Amino acid sequence: MSGDQGISLSELFPAAEFSGDSDILVGEIAESAAVASVGELVVYRIGEDCPSRLVADAMARGAAGILTEQLLPCPLPQCVVGDVELALAEIRSRQLGHPDRKLLTVGVMGAAGKTSTTLLIASLLRASGIRTSYVCDLGGSDGVVQTTDDDALATGVRLVEHLSESVDAGSHAAIVEVSEEQARHGHYDSIQFDILIVTGAASRSGDFGPLGLQCLLERVTADGVVIAPSDDKRACQIIHEHECHVLTYGVGTLGDVAVNVLEHAGGMSTLLLTHQDTTAVMETALCGDAMAANHAAAATVGLLIALPIESIAERLGSLREIPGRGQRLSEYDRATVVVDAGGSPDRVLSSLQTCRSMKSNGRLWCVLAIDQATSAESLARYGSIMERFADHAVVTSRKEAQSAFLNDSHSLLDGVTKCAAFRLVANQKRAVEWAVEQASPADTVLVITSQTGQSARQQRSEIERLKRWLNPPCLKVFNG
Repeated sequence: MSGDQGISLSELFPAAEFSGDSDILVGEIAESAAVASVGELVVYRIGEDCPSRLVADAMARGAAGILTEQLLPCPLPQCVVGDVELALAEIRSRQLGHPDRKLLTVGVMGAAGKTSTTLLIASLLRASGIRTSYVCDLGGSDGVVQTTDDDALATGVRLVEHLSESVDAGSHAAIVEVSEEQARHGHYDSIQFDILIVTGAASRSGDFGPLGLQCLLERVTADGVVIAPSDDKRACQIIHEHECHVLTYGVGTLGDVAVNVLEHAGGMSTLLLTHQDTTAVMETALCGDAMAANHAAAATVGLLIALPIESIAERLGSLREIPGRGQRLSEYDRATVVVDAGGSPDRVLSSLQTCRSMKSNGRLWCVLAIDQATSAESLARYGSIMERFADHAVVTSRKEAQSAFLNDSHSLLDGVTKCAAFRLVANQKRAVEWAVEQASPADTVLVITSQTGQSARQQRSEIERLKRWLNPPCLKVFNG
């Protein structure tokens, strides 16, 4: 702030260029130039706003200046920045007093397991009496009120405002699911993380420019901690190069926190959590090795806030279900249906391996919906994975991708040896219903919805639609 006059943009953005004046003092930001008030900052977004109209409105309404990415023919003071959305997030953070610094701010990133780990940590902290907010693919909470958004994952201004609302709600911690792609474009540069957690794999090959992990490590506080899987050597190397405090976790005997899977049976997993010379047994309805790793990551956060490992094991087991993440649906005298969002070959492989380990004498069916954005290479890998791990494979399509179903099906079958063993059903509803009807009560039907790029509300709506397809009067959620 610059006294009581407002925020100095020259102080906040020393690399910015100014026209018409050497600085602009910002008190409030106008929603649009058409409704600007005297002294407010107007924002010009290239491709969205008409420059001549915006300039005319800003001058007529007495705006203090314009925030823009390109110089406009206008006598009003202008601040020219590289990205107005990133600049707005910085301004909003300053206006709200840097809310991330008033909370224990935890970021969760990685190729898989982000949403599950976010919700596990939030559940653990809440069960420990710590009011906790969170934001993830399935929705958010300020610590009191839960919401299911129509928008994509919160970043920038929306994330800063979420953290501010969390502070106002009396929360002491905030768990934030982080997008690596958004991190690479600077959309988390307005906040800092006290703890950064890497789940699954942190990096993807073939990307140009810095990795999301490298960008996010710049946002970890000086005394912050990074929690990473011990078997992700590249991530661990990058973290050590940044000289961050690091703790590791792993499935088996690796890491500062280790988890061993003792048994999968009856829709439950028995896990053994180990830290140094202390071990605790826990039961969870979130099954599979990937979920076990997510539990270990969440347990590491518990240890950082000095919770006994026995209490951590008990409280983590209280989260019984995550929509679309290995969610089990069961009905008496019918096959068990497991719903998973999928989204990548690795996640589908993990889901199939989990279901394979859970089934006894029954067969494993896999109903995979093709996403229209999936590459031919990934589709072929889907086919190879389904052929290897499923007893029966059914390929279907999301409604918006049905026009390309035949072509995409050919790409998927390129990875299959025995194509005749696959059943192609373009209509997703018919594909799911057919598989459940054909399956015996001892069988498991894994339904991969391929819910990529959807808002929290869209994801939850799809799960509810799937439940309706499977006989709503009788179907019930299986909680172990």
